[in-house]
Amino acid sequence: MEEKYSSITAANLDEATTPIEKYAQKVLRKIIEDGVPPLPNYYRDYFYNMLENEPLEFRKHIYELLSLEESNEFEKDFEYEKKIKLSFKYTKELLQRVAIVYKSSVNIKTVIENYLKELAHISSPKALERVISQLESKIEQLYKRIEKEQNAIKNLYAKNVELIKEIENDSLFDAKYGVYNKRYFLKILEKEIKAISNFNHISSLVTLKIKDEVIKNLSEKGKILVNRSLAKILLKTSRRSDVIAHLGDGVFAMLLKHTDRIGAGRTIERIADMVGNAAIFLEGEEVELSIVGGIVEIKETKPAEEYLQHAYDIMKKAEEEGMLYLIYEGEG
Repeated sequence: MEEKYSSITAANLDEATTPIEKYAQKVLRKIIEDGVPPLPNYYRDYFYNMLENEPLEFRKHIYELLSLEESNEFEKDFEYEKKIKLSFKYTKELLQRVAIVYKSSVNIKTVIENYLKELAHISSPKALERVISQLESKIEQLYKRIEKEQNAIKNLYAKNVELIKEIENDSLFDAKYGVYNKRYFLKILEKEIKAISNFNHISSLVTLKIKDEVIKNLSEKGKILVNRSLAKILLKTSRRSDVIAHLGDGVFAMLLKHTDRIGAGRTIERIADMVGNAAIFLEGEEVELSIVGGIVEIKETKPAEEYLQHAYDIMKKAEEEGMLYLIYEGEG
């Protein structure tokens, strides 16, 4: 018996209302008619291929909407890689010049030792003066070479430090916890806010952290370990569309796209269960972990920083009230 990829048929698709919805259903209908499994990659191929047969104005409108979703990540990765390779180049040259300085320093020591041996057997003042003059000339040459290399090392070091700062500023990840950093998260959040203003859907912003009553009794190493455990759980439970970041001081954020407050609450509850069941041992003792969270629905155009502050404030309030999480209800 032939395997069916879906119980949907081309005939029973719901009627669409907007041009975009009608086109989306047209694409899905074509996929079903062709007997192709309706998976994201196939749908994407059909979507773009069939778009070429649509009217010009409609295509332009679709491409404008798609531009909100697409980004120049490839170009950013290219520039990032260029900077890293340049940093490696500077570092390699820096090490080569340090090696030259070290070799020159060894040569000075060898030259002085050899001339001292020669001086020990000289009795003539003129011969002694000549040898000393030769020694001074030799040392001066070596010092000039060392000085030249030292200046080059100084310049290379300054360039490399500046480049490393640029690389750090362009970084996307928090190296300590293996999730996105705050700077990149704010960019993604701003992008989602713009998308919501165009498509009128709802997404949710969630902030999470290990409760203070757990953290306050731990060493700095212990705090890092439990926060890493939380980060791993967040990554394990998240969907591909979710964005997870470390905001600093053990506070994590999740952007749950196309998810309302109810779905966000269920997400926190699921994470709380996993965190509560996680076995964390520090110095031979098991640490019982618990979290607290805040939820803000993203429904209107506001600055990303403002949404983030609301989520952080409502999380603090939830901890003060002994709640697992609270939902931000707006001003007043």
